[in-house]
Amino acid sequence: MEISLLRTFTILLCLGPLALWGQTKIPEIPHSEVGFPLPYYSPVSGTFAEIRNHNLHLGSDFKSYGLNGHSILATFDGYIEEISYSKTGYGLSLNLYSPKYKLKSKYAHLHSFGGSLYDLELLRQAILLMGDPNGFQLKLPPGLFTAKKGISLGKTGESGSGISHLHLEFRSEKGNINPLYFQEIHQKDTTPPTILSMYLEGDNLEKPMLLLAKEKSKGKYDLFTDTGDLFESITLTGKVRIRLSGYDLIRSRNKNNVYGMDLSVNGRSIFSRNFDFLAYEDGSKKHQFYDINRSSLSPPVYFYHIYEQSKNFKEEGFSLDLESYKPKEKLELEVSLRDATGNKSSVNFTLIHEKNDSDPIRIVKNRKNGNSYNSPEGKVSLDLSKAEVSGEGTLLINEISEKEIPFKIPVGLPLKGKIYQIDTKKMSWKGEGLGEWNMGYTPTIKDSLYFYDSSIQKFQSITQKRKPNGFSFKLTKLGYLMVLSDETPPTIFPMTSLARFIELPEVRNHCFEERFYVIGDVGSGFRTSVELMLDGQTYPYEYDPDRRAIRVIIPKSLQKERPYLLLEAKAFDFAGNVSEPFVDLISTSGWSEELQASCPVME
Repeated sequence: MEISLLRTFTILLCLGPLALWGQTKIPEIPHSEVGFPLPYYSPVSGTFAEIRNHNLHLGSDFKSYGLNGHSILATFDGYIEEISYSKTGYGLSLNLYSPKYKLKSKYAHLHSFGGSLYDLELLRQAILLMGDPNGFQLKLPPGLFTAKKGISLGKTGESGSGISHLHLEFRSEKGNINPLYFQEIHQKDTTPPTILSMYLEGDNLEKPMLLLAKEKSKGKYDLFTDTGDLFESITLTGKVRIRLSGYDLIRSRNKNNVYGMDLSVNGRSIFSRNFDFLAYEDGSKKHQFYDINRSSLSPPVYFYHIYEQSKNFKEEGFSLDLESYKPKEKLELEVSLRDATGNKSSVNFTLIHEKNDSDPIRIVKNRKNGNSYNSPEGKVSLDLSKAEVSGEGTLLINEISEKEIPFKIPVGLPLKGKIYQIDTKKMSWKGEGLGEWNMGYTPTIKDSLYFYDSSIQKFQSITQKRKPNGFSFKLTKLGYLMVLSDETPPTIFPMTSLARFIELPEVRNHCFEERFYVIGDVGSGFRTSVELMLDGQTYPYEYDPDRRAIRVIIPKSLQKERPYLLLEAKAFDFAGNVSEPFVDLISTSGWSEELQASCPVME
């Protein structure tokens, strides 16, 4: 999905004109004419411009608390312009259009159109019965289905991608608008964003600095070095780059993207960006706004560029160039994150411009064949020839001992060989780096390549392939690479975090009992195929990738012949380990009252 932004570039005194220029992209609809999309004031669970696998998130997600069937409400007066359905992506969706303001709102992942526009739901059912059940897209005549602000247009669901939630987008003629731009939707929270750290690069810094942030008062943060010392000032020269890591809770437990960010020098703003608008062509250019080698969606970690980044990724941008300031000049810097309500969090430090007359530090580029980087002994390599590289620095691949790593290797996964740290100095890349690890022997089925992601401080899976002498792999992030042996079996358990019925009564299918069983593995990863038996017979199921669980649907008509059903399941991982058998004794005694004459009968 995506991010549209009104940007103020890193040029002094240009903020006003640029802001006015950007505003023309958002229709001038009175905020009072835009309403909330749900009948309850749901917190945001996913924000506009969040980093995603391919594109930026184009709208806002609203919690439906694991339940399908909540009414979705018209955000303004208009008519239904388009309806569509697909088994992936948006799922079942509709577009509401305002001809007066030339503004669209898109509702996605719906359960049905079962709202005030009853004939619209009949149309959906008819299209699926007569057309392709896998999907459709239908433009509707203007004014065929009109809607007033606040009426029900349909029901929330979980069609397409993701578990149950409502995805809402606002679209103008030129791009996507952040739903939180509108006052009725922007949550009215009073908690400022959270700052986690600041990443500082300078031309005369031998190594970039990652400074941890700690809140000293509401919205005010101190910075600390990796040794725990308070960071208050630094002497630098040349170009300086600042990246700020943080998130915004927005009345929920979700760590969301922020709404805006600022950089000021001596009280004067030199950079400002709002995540309030994204042109259609910028949806795939997430590198403009995030350090994508350090940012992640799951779990959410956002490293924001506090500078304008080149759209073509050929050159790395910068926050300020100290060559334009006087020698010995002291600069008071404030770096801030903002939410849609205007709450702000900031870090402050002093930057002293010290002209360096000696030769600049030269970075040795350990390369082979263009953009191929190697560890000192040549065992591990990463080829960035097919990726887009920016910056004049280098990629570092260094061996590190187990005692030096900032994490613990999980129990049951013994280390096989060395650990390598992957880091960068004055560079970044967009796309997949192609890696090779020459171990000198053929890894066993239990041996796998493991990657500890430095930014999210967790192990993350990476694409890998066993080879006669080691592994090939693909990498987009920074962290630690190692080979571990998987000696731990997977697990399978009932999903307890969801209600037994995930639909509200008015949209629930009373003919079937639905069960979810979560699969987990701390090692090489679980297979999505399991061994499932119901009363001693192989029974069908489907794998739900969003919940990482198998979904078992049981006809309630079985209640007529069996008071209990015995479900047995085994899970498997890629290392050949098998889980302990899981047994679930299911009572059918409560099903009879909900049986319908139209329900299928189990022969």
